[in-house]
Amino acid sequence: MTPEVPKPNKVTVLLSTYNGSKFLQQQLESLYAQTYPNIRILARDDGSSDSTRSILENAQSGGRLEILDEHHNLGPALSFFELLQNAALTETEYVAFCDQDDVWHADKIAYAISALSMVADHHPALFCSRLEIVDEQLNHIGFTHTPRQIGFGNALVENVATGCTMVLNRKAIELICRHLPGKVLMHDWWCYLVLSCFGEVIFDNNTHIKYRQHGNNMIGAAVNIFDELKRKLHRFIYSGRGLLWLQAWLQASVFLNMFEKDVTLSQRLTLDKFIAAKSSLWCRVQLVLSKEIWRQKRFDNLVLRLIIFINRI
Repeated sequence: MTPEVPKPNKVTVLLSTYNGSKFLQQQLESLYAQTYPNIRILARDDGSSDSTRSILENAQSGGRLEILDEHHNLGPALSFFELLQNAALTETEYVAFCDQDDVWHADKIAYAISALSMVADHHPALFCSRLEIVDEQLNHIGFTHTPRQIGFGNALVENVATGCTMVLNRKAIELICRHLPGKVLMHDWWCYLVLSCFGEVIFDNNTHIKYRQHGNNMIGAAVNIFDELKRKLHRFIYSGRGLLWLQAWLQASVFLNMFEKDVTLSQRLTLDKFIAAKSSLWCRVQLVLSKEIWRQKRFDNLVLRLIIFINRI
């Protein structure tokens, strides 16, 4: 008698689209080519006015994916959370966030599942990786950086887990869906914050995705030191009262309201200090001098502490 071979755990790829007809078909082809054998693609269109929905409907009629009926514009973060909630109602063991304009390596899902399978079943975990940045024709431009230290203090002020590289295990799905914020800057930053506090974040130094850099990117990656410096100066000088830092403060406030009873004492003290920094000079001084929060690069750390001290948070 031939022993029964266990079926691989189901992975649901969550694809949110918005006016992405130019590159969508190429991304879909890279999803179809995944070597992992048990993948379902769940798509949601966020109110496109081009032919994006027609491309998705053609794929659905061919049995290649499923589309959520609801398609009014929510913005990328809430659109992905809508997909995540729907996936959580199924028996899927993993979910992978997917952007409309990238190209995945054929082993992207298989590699992530292999890494996540080493985590205990009861433990929430998030897999993410570096990006290969390419132009519209998929010509190589560069690679994103490897973070030097991942953790809760970093997640409060910076996101190093790019959504299109992210895969969550079942416990992480359930954890995120228990407390979904009504408003958040980006879904991937929120996931990194939650998992850095209550689970495990696996960062892979290898790249499994070609991240297409083009004029319509919602949020692009800096491709060189000059581009990076330009963005930082723009955020600091021209973003109202430091929009990115204000969003971090607001996100921390929402996080504390949702998870107040679950955080450890040290995490609670860091959160209280970070939130109070907006109105307390003493808390600002404490944060500036402490290692409780950090960004990955030394220059960014200096800018962060300057912004906190002069109260542009």
